[in-house]
This record gives sequence, C-alpha cells and structure tokens, in this order.
Amino acid sequence: MTDASPDARKPRTPADAAQRDDFAPRSQPIADRIAYQRKTWRFERIGFGVLLVLVLLALTGLFSDGPLSRHSSSGPGQRLSVEYERFLRNGASSRIVLTARTRPSALATLRIDRALLRTHTIESLQPQPLFARSHEGGLELVGQADERGRLTLYLTIRPESPGLVTNSAWFEGERVIFSQFIYP
Repeated sequence: MTDASPDARKPRTPADAAQRDDFAPRSQPIADRIAYQRKTWRFERIGFGVLLVLVLLALTGLFSDGPLSRHSSSGPGQRLSVEYERFLRNGASSRIVLTARTRPSALATLRIDRALLRTHTIESLQPQPLFARSHEGGLELVGQADERGRLTLYLTIRPESPGLVTNSAWFEGERVIFSQFIYP
C-alpha cells in the first residue's frame, strides 16, 4: 500500500494545470468572480498612480511653495521685476518681492493695483518706504534706490479670498501683470 493518492500518481496534463491556476474561476470552497477581481485590481493600480502623481505635484509646488509655484515676471524694459508664488493657500502667508532698477540713489515710485489690496492683507513691508499713499484705489510706495540703482521691496501678504487673482505693479510707466491662484 502506498501513501500517495491516486491523483498524485497520474502525470499532470495541461488541463490539470489550468484547473489549478490561481486566476481561473472556481466554485470550491467559495465561488470566485475573477473577472470582477481583475477589474478591482486595475482600479487599485489606477488609483495608486493618480495618488502618486498628486503627491509628486504637491512636492513640486502645485499646491503651495515649490518650483512650480515660484515665478518671476519682468516688464518689457526689465526695469521692474516681481517675484511671487503662483499658487497660494487662503489664509497662509506668502511673499512678493518688487525690484525696480533706476539711477543710483534716485527716488523711485512703485505702484500696486487695487486687486492685490482687495484680495490680500499686507502683513509687512520691508524696508519701510519713505512715504506711501493711496493711488487710484491702489498703493503708491516711494523709496530711495541704493548705490547700484536698485530698489527692492519685500511684501509679506496673506490671501483673504480663494480664486484666480490678476495683480499689477507699475514703475515709471512699465507695468508687470502677475496672476495667482488661491486655494480655499
């Protein structure tokens, strides 16, 4: 008498191998729905891929600070440049750097439009301008350029309303338009 079962003594055929396939539908011990399971696995892989893409976009700055968000715009004469973040979060602080190029030690007048003042709160302004005044609903800032003819103002802002905002800054007739998207 041998210990082997009768099935173990038979040579395996391709049909037997197909029956033992893990991915083949079977009814014992429970009924499997392999086609449905494969759809579920495909959906999981697609979801994992989408999640991975979102994490990579977040790391590169699509939702806040990062290389995709940081941007610099200049006017046609390169006398005014604005460094800013394109993507902001509502209520989170950010920075805008305005740089004007003029004659050494000259007085320079920078203007910021009303759209920026309506949608953002200016938390700080460094260095303090010699004087500031309202101009057509916006803000006019006057400062003195350094010995290289450069005036740089650092604004710390906090967005107050979500959505797409288009802002403008002027210096000596040169206008720079920059857009920011504020996430809720």
